This record gives sequence, structure tokens and C-alpha cells, in this order.
Amino acid sequence: MRGDETTVPATTMVAGHPEPPGPAEPATAAHGLAQAVLAGLDGADVRWCLLRGGPETLIAPGDLDVLVAPADLARAVAVVEAHGLIRLTSHGRGTHRFFLGLDPATSSWVELDLVTELAYGRHFEVRTLAADECLGRRARQDGVWVLTPGDEFWALLLHCVLDKGSVADHHLRRLRQLEGNATLDGPLARALPERAGRMLLAYWRAGRPAALPAVRRQLLATWWRARPASAARRLVGSAALRSIERPLQAWSRRGVGVALIGPDGSGKSTLAQGIESRFYFPVRRVYMGLWPSNEAPRSTAEQGVRILLRPFTVWRRYLTALRHRALGRMVVFDRYVYDALLPPRGPLVWLKRPYFRLLSRLCPAPDVVLLLDVPGSVMYRRSGEYDPEHLEAEREQYRRLRRRIPHLERVDADRAADLVLGDALGRIWRHYVERTAR
Repeated sequence: MRGDETTVPATTMVAGHPEPPGPAEPATAAHGLAQAVLAGLDGADVRWCLLRGGPETLIAPGDLDVLVAPADLARAVAVVEAHGLIRLTSHGRGTHRFFLGLDPATSSWVELDLVTELAYGRHFEVRTLAADECLGRRARQDGVWVLTPGDEFWALLLHCVLDKGSVADHHLRRLRQLEGNATLDGPLARALPERAGRMLLAYWRAGRPAALPAVRRQLLATWWRARPASAARRLVGSAALRSIERPLQAWSRRGVGVALIGPDGSGKSTLAQGIESRFYFPVRRVYMGLWPSNEAPRSTAEQGVRILLRPFTVWRRYLTALRHRALGRMVVFDRYVYDALLPPRGPLVWLKRPYFRLLSRLCPAPDVVLLLDVPGSVMYRRSGEYDPEHLEAEREQYRRLRRRIPHLERVDADRAADLVLGDALGRIWRHYVERTAR
């Protein structure tokens, strides 16, 4: 251990009294990816600690705020990326480095925010210079490094007052757990201008959280009077970078195209809905079926017009998808032009072959192609549209497409919907990770 680091028991303090420990299930078993990343930081000899909450924050997936010593930042980033998290580019956000990962065991998202200083305010103009001392006072709790209760109180209160302008309910509960440990001799309280920390603590202990926005204005005004040059540099630099943040993010956050293919009843629509509801980034679905079931022409002339217009219809849909992807949205194609690679049936096969070949090459290859593979009998029970023998034959035809679409991935869709969804999310996320590494 370094400095004044100590180990504390697995209990938290509420108004100076120990709170009974929570459920017997350890936090280490609750969220595998987050726990693995934090263990990796220890293995790389990174000096770090959680900024908000204790080990219980690992029980549910979500946002983890981690303070890291500046000298150890490069090693910390290497550990995070080695665990499959990708960096989300940002500009004008102080020392914050944002990462995102998918826990394959739970199909849940882990948001990680690495920060090397304790600075507050919209543009981080309140720079406390207390990070190193707080790290030196950190404590070990249930195998996780945390701030001491007093330091966590001040870090959380300043975050709520200066960053958010209000105290959310879950932060309110945590602050009440920690307030018994709050003193004015900690590094964060001492970093504030004279009497500012005393005023802030007095308002809190008086049970007046609703008055904290007014306190925020007073505290910021006091800080600006005490350090005008430093605060102004922070504000101007942050505001300038944020004004061009979206254009700078456009390439790294461009959307991915995912095509779901398979016979009727293989579960494409169900999976598309699941991806839309569970993926981290915004998702849009685009139907790319070449022959909709409701397309029953009233005459031969009408059928001929539809055949001639079909390539333009496909490209109109694809251009819509390109617009979504340019805006950072992932596009899920329900079916794709690859359906035209299946052998044509019915009359005029000799004429259909060149037309199908044209359709199959109309659009560029998507980033990910998932073939939902299900036995014909199962698809029949799901859709009831064709007999099991027909669906089984069509299944085999789709399987043969692996020779013509090198990046096609087979997904066993004869499983519970949540298992299929987890499998698909993992494959899609792997593409994001590989794209970031390129």
C-alpha cells in the first residue's frame, strides 16, 4: 500500500454509527466486467479509487467514476481497453476520459469515467488540486479502493452542487449516510475559498438542500474572485472545445450497419426489436425485404413497373440508413439484398437470374451480417406461413450463403429470445471494439 492507505471493514458509517452489512452475496460476483477492470488496475499497479459509492456500485451495471493518479493514467487506459471497453471521444470535458463496454455474462453496459483531478463546475473551473491527497487517504473496502467517508461526502456534495445544481434522490441518500464523517479539515474542504466550505456544510446540516442552488452561485462567485485567471482559462478552453465537439466526434461515433437475414419465422423482427431496446447507442430499423408479402399486383403491367422500380426503392431505403448512420445511430436491416442470392423459383428463371444478381449487388456490404439459423419445424410453429419442408430447404439455402458472404456469422436462434439477443449484442459490440482498434 502507498501513503496513508488503510483498509476498512465492509460496513459504512451513518451519522458516525456503523450500518449493518448488506446481503451476503459479495459485490465481486455481481458485475463481472466492472470487477475485472478494477482488478486489472490493481494488477497494473495503478493508484485509483471509486469517486462515488462503495463496492455496492458494482452490483448493478451503470456508470463508474474512477479517480486515477495522473502518472498512472496511461497504464489505466491500457487496462480498460484490454478488457474490451472502447473510448468515447469527448472534447472540453476536463480530464474526463469516457469508456464503454458490454459485459457478455449479463448483456449489460458498463460506463467508465476515468478522471485525474477533482475539478467542479460546468467547465471544471473549480480546480481543487486535492486529488493526490485524497488518493493517499483512500481505503480498501470489500476488495475495492474507495475514498474515505469524509472525502466522499465532499466529493459528492460538490458534484451535486457545482456540476448538477441539484441533489438527486440517490445522491441524497448517500450524502445522509456520509454526513456524520464530514469535517472541514479534509483536503476538499480546505481547497475551497475561506468560509465557503463552512457555509456549504452549514446549509447541508441545516437540512436545506433546496437552498443549495443559491449556495452554488455564491460559491462560484467566491471562487472567481479568488482565482479569476485560472477560472477564465478553464471556461474559455472548455467552451471553445465543446462548441466543435459534435463535428470532431462524427467519424469516431459513426453508426454501424447490421443485417439480419434468415427465412420467415427465424426471429428477425423479434431480434431487431430487442437490439433497438437494449443497445447503448440509438438504433433505427430499416426494412430491406425485396419481396414484401403484401405486394400483390393487380395486373401484369403493375408487376412490371414494380420490378423496374425495385432497385430505386432499395436504394431509397439504403440512403435513409446512411443518414441515420451519419448521425451516429446504429442501423439494423431487417432482411437485406442478400436475399437475392437465393436460387430463383417459378417461371422465367433464366430472366430472373441476372435481375437477382443485380439486386444482390445494389448496396455495399453491411458491417455485420447475422444469419438466424432455426430448424424448419420451429420456424413453421412460429410463422405458420410455409410448410416445415419448404422452410428447412430455405434454411439450407441461407446456410450456403456463407461461401458467398465471407463475414456472415451464424447465430443459433433456436434458443430463448434473451440468449439470442445476448449473442447478437456480443457480436455487434465486437465489431465496435475491432473498429476502434484499427
